[in-house]
Amino acid sequence: MTLPNTFIIGAPKSGTTSLADYLSAHPAAFVCRPKEPFFWSDDYPGLAERLGIRSIEDYRRLFSAAGPQHIVVAEASTNYLCSEQAVRSIRTHCTGARFIVMLRDPVEVAHAFHMEQLFCGNEDVADFASAWALQAERLRGQALPRGCFSPRFLQYGACVRFGEQVARLLSEVDRADVLFLRFEDFRRDVAGSWSHVLDFLGLPPDGRQDFPVSNPAHAHRMPGFARWLYDPPALLRSPLERLRLHLRRRSYPLVESIKAGLRRPALRRPVDRNVESELRQQFAPDLRELQRLLGWDLSAWMEAGRPCLPS
Repeated sequence: MTLPNTFIIGAPKSGTTSLADYLSAHPAAFVCRPKEPFFWSDDYPGLAERLGIRSIEDYRRLFSAAGPQHIVVAEASTNYLCSEQAVRSIRTHCTGARFIVMLRDPVEVAHAFHMEQLFCGNEDVADFASAWALQAERLRGQALPRGCFSPRFLQYGACVRFGEQVARLLSEVDRADVLFLRFEDFRRDVAGSWSHVLDFLGLPPDGRQDFPVSNPAHAHRMPGFARWLYDPPALLRSPLERLRLHLRRRSYPLVESIKAGLRRPALRRPVDRNVESELRQQFAPDLRELQRLLGWDLSAWMEAGRPCLPS
C-alpha cells in the first residue's frame, strides 16, 4: 500500500476543505477519508487514535484504494503546519512529498477556529475574547473543557503564528516543493487558483467550472443534543465513541445527509474592535517575518478595522 505524496497542511479555516474536495474529484488524484488523519503530528497526542489510526499500517490503509491512475495521493491535516514535528516526519517517510499551504488573516483564522472548536465540542467558552484570555491558564492544564480532546487546539495564538510556522517549514522543505496560496486570492479567483494548483501538482485540467464552498461557518440546529453527544454520560461514552469511529470510516451517504441537516449556516459576531487592535499589534512582528519569507504585502492583515471575510 502506498503513502501520500501531497499534503495540504494548513492553515485551518483558510479554504483547505474546499481545495481537498476539488482535488478528490479529479480523476488523477486521490484524497483519503477522513481528509485529516493527523497521523504525523505526534505532538498533538490522541488525535489520530480517535480516528482509529494507531500504526503506520492503519495509516497506509487510508490510501489502499489509490491506484496507478492517481498521480496525486493526498491528505489534508491542517495542524501539520503548526506541528513542530509533522513535516520532518513526512519528509523522512514520504519521498518527494509536496506541500500546499493556504494562509489567511490571522485574526480571522483565530476567530473562525474558535467557532469550529465550539462546534466540535473541544471548546466550551462561547465568547472569543474570553477564550483567548484563557490560553495561558489552559497551557498549564487548567480551565479545560470537560470534553476537550485536544488542548493544543485551544492555543489560538500558536495556531496563527504563520511567520514562525513557514520559517520552520522552509527549513525542512525546498521552496519549490511548497505552494503558498492566500485566502483572499483564492476566494477572489478560485478558478485561477485551481489552475495554479493543477500546474504545481502536474495534473491535467479537469474542466471544473463549479467551485462550491465547503465547510463554511456553521452551528448546531440542536445545540443541547450536540452537547450531550460530545459529552455523554459515562456509561454511553465508550459505545458512542466506537459508533462515531465506525461512521467516520464508512461515511454512509444517509448518515452524512443527517449530519448536514443538523447543521445550520451561521455568521460569526465581529471581534471587538479593542480586542482586534490588540491582536493585530501582537501579530505584527510575526507577519513582518512572513512578508520577508514570502514576498507578500501583508499590510492589510496588520490594520485594525478590516471587514472580516466570511468563511
